[in-house]
Amino acid sequence: MNNLLKSAIDYYQNKKFIKAEKICKIILDKDSNNFDAINLLAAISFQNKRFSKSIELFKKACKINPNRADLYNNLAIALLQEKKLKEAIKFWDEATKLNPNFFQAYFGKGNAFSDLKDYPNAITNFNKAIEIKKDYKEAYNNLGSLYAKLKDYENASIIFKKAILIKPVHFNEYNNLGNVYYELKKYNDAIENYDFALKINSDFALTYYNKAKALQKINLTELSITNYKKAISLNENFSEAYKNLGNIYMDLKTLDKSIYNHEKALRIQPNIKFLLGTIFQSRCGLCDWTNFDDKKKNLEREILDGKKSSTPFSTLLIYDSPYLQMKASNTYIESEFQISKFFKKNKVRNKKIRVAYYSSDFHNHATMYLMANMFELHDKSKFEIYAFSFGPDDNSKIRKRVIKSFDKFIDVKEKTTQEIVKISREANIDIAIDLKGFTKDNRFELFIERCAPIQISYLGFPGTTGSGCIDYLIADRMIIPDQNKKHYSEKIIYLPNTYQVNDSTINISEKKFSRKEFGLPENSFVYCCFNNTYKILPEMFHSWIKILDKVPNSVLWLLVDNDIVKNNLKKTLVLKGIDQDRLLFTNRMTHSEHLARLKLADLFLDTYPCNAHTTASDSLRSCLPIITLRGNSFASRVTSSLLSSVGLDKLITDTKEEYEELAIKIATKNDYFDKIKKELKNNIKTKPLLNTKLFTKNLEKAYFNVYEKYINNNKPETIEIN
Repeated sequence: MNNLLKSAIDYYQNKKFIKAEKICKIILDKDSNNFDAINLLAAISFQNKRFSKSIELFKKACKINPNRADLYNNLAIALLQEKKLKEAIKFWDEATKLNPNFFQAYFGKGNAFSDLKDYPNAITNFNKAIEIKKDYKEAYNNLGSLYAKLKDYENASIIFKKAILIKPVHFNEYNNLGNVYYELKKYNDAIENYDFALKINSDFALTYYNKAKALQKINLTELSITNYKKAISLNENFSEAYKNLGNIYMDLKTLDKSIYNHEKALRIQPNIKFLLGTIFQSRCGLCDWTNFDDKKKNLEREILDGKKSSTPFSTLLIYDSPYLQMKASNTYIESEFQISKFFKKNKVRNKKIRVAYYSSDFHNHATMYLMANMFELHDKSKFEIYAFSFGPDDNSKIRKRVIKSFDKFIDVKEKTTQEIVKISREANIDIAIDLKGFTKDNRFELFIERCAPIQISYLGFPGTTGSGCIDYLIADRMIIPDQNKKHYSEKIIYLPNTYQVNDSTINISEKKFSRKEFGLPENSFVYCCFNNTYKILPEMFHSWIKILDKVPNSVLWLLVDNDIVKNNLKKTLVLKGIDQDRLLFTNRMTHSEHLARLKLADLFLDTYPCNAHTTASDSLRSCLPIITLRGNSFASRVTSSLLSSVGLDKLITDTKEEYEELAIKIATKNDYFDKIKKELKNNIKTKPLLNTKLFTKNLEKAYFNVYEKYINNNKPETIEIN
């Protein structure tokens, strides 16, 4: 019998499991309770992934020999494979009773508690294993990974550093530490550790990918691209690397390359989240409208079915449906965040109401062109005004100006979410204003975690967040009529006049431009649109073509610096029988000079369903009339709000036909055109649009109102400021 058992063990050790199993069965036919054969057969069953059989045999072995700690450990490991976690923990407890220094059992319990999401017990058991075995690498790595999962990155970094001190060092340990530094916003430290990992293993695609992400964060764009491409060369099916590479090209406005990489990612992983809408947006940015209607309908179906197909921002550009946009926001929130319900603040009045603005745009950015003067005009005797800046310091004049306007300007771009939330709460912020929503470089997680008891969405994202964590959305009666309130998760703060703040102090350059400088014909009627090209959709462009056709002595002037876009638009024009020379293009320039350049045009043609925003204000400020097609969504009613505020409701239309007729009438009826120009020139000085002082007072009334509701334990509700 001993010789048979020895042969079985030899076969097992040489991984000849079938032969070992046959011998064990021979032994058990003669002696059904042979402990060694049962134990070995249990191990063979485990190796062959027959975990249920392995559990049965290990339990039998434990009954025969109940004083073997290793048996209980093996049984628990088999139970872990079957996801019988609580039972596994029970047998690991038996193992540690028999052998209090059985570090493998504590390690196993740590893994089981972690899977059960009982993280305190998981941490306790990993630490116990490490206490017994000081150089227990696996326990260090699993404990570090658990801390990282819990977003306790400081402890994770401490543990991973200890793991690296134990030789030999595996490349993935440096990769893990790099990931922790990435989460801590210590991007240079992250890159250093990724490089250590790559010195050990230069063929690990994931580390190149991680390094590329860190390089992207510190704006080393070309190096980031190189590392994404290296990751892809090592793993041609690396969908996330293609996705991120596409994102970089999108930021660089190299949209053809962005589309290529995003489509590649989607082919590899058809369920990759929120990419279908981004690709559609990029195609719109190139004015590539191939199968536009079919793609639009398909994306709409996916959004309505609750599929993770489009970011909320893309839906604002493509659809005129507040309901659809709410669905997209709901799906995004449910996918990406878990709403925090734990923060409660004592309702103790500060001497002044503490209002904080959170944004990545406190620099040379359109948002600051609108808001800078308002920050300066806040009543500092009643409000203490904070800025939380998580964007770049471009050392621009407007950034320096804005910094001076705040009581406290806090640069948090290198802070984690938890750190920023902690700073906000310790500062006892009463009202947090999110200026980003779901636009580029947002930190929406700050509001998910409740950085303040009252949270308001304003300006940056013209739609609902669908989140439940934003209490109010600032709008006006034109932007959100009563029948549309049901499509917003936030309560509405209705401001009088217009929701959009404007800076009354902005100067238009005194530089005198001529039409000749921009290739514009001297005696033609110049239509223009200086919106981003992703807002130009085929339906509206075809209306522009009809307008050009009806006004022979006219041209269309667009802000386009991409040859692909120029060619696509010219082709569309030619197909409709219009001379391509009637389509003219210009590039970006400084804001003050852009305002002066606008004076060369005669009429701004707004886009639909996503209107001009800051661009519309710029147009009116420069006394350039703008006509708009009013829709149903927030983004499709912005220009209507601005026109109403400047007393020019007559430039608001409700159908394509009205829009086209008005554009033609203005160009062909000189007396009507002159009347509108004169009216705008007068109204821009007397109407509320550019009255920053009045706007600020109304906004502060809103802040007082929502603050009093909070202090008095009243739930948020729609309010109207008169």
